[in-house]
Amino acid sequence: MIKYQLPPLLWIAIIFTLSSIPRLQLTFESVLGADKMAHAVMFLVLCLLVRRAFFYQDFFPLLKTYALLGAFIFAVVYGILDEYHQTFVPGRVSDFYDVLADTGGALLYVGISWLTRRPKVSEESSQAS
Repeated sequence: MIKYQLPPLLWIAIIFTLSSIPRLQLTFESVLGADKMAHAVMFLVLCLLVRRAFFYQDFFPLLKTYALLGAFIFAVVYGILDEYHQTFVPGRVSDFYDVLADTGGALLYVGISWLTRRPKVSEESSQAS
């Protein structure tokens, strides 16, 4: 169980730590959109890890059944809370567009997950015969 629960906790700790650094200046911020891409990737990974953690647990059957939806909601809420947290960090500001990038990353994972797990058209037609 811990092999599925620990990775998202560590990833959350990494995000929180990065968000806690005052006046964080990253070299890629000068590249147009790189900051938002970093947000999207961080939250795509968060959504993936949280989905695995929700799916591979036995305490909450409903959460296991809806692990993908639960992971998406968790990632979006954490993105909002992360931006709120940054309002208390000197030199950092809360940015609505960062929340949108976080949400976009989580939504991208949902889309990829949905596309890779749905039955292929040829499989559906062969089962119908």
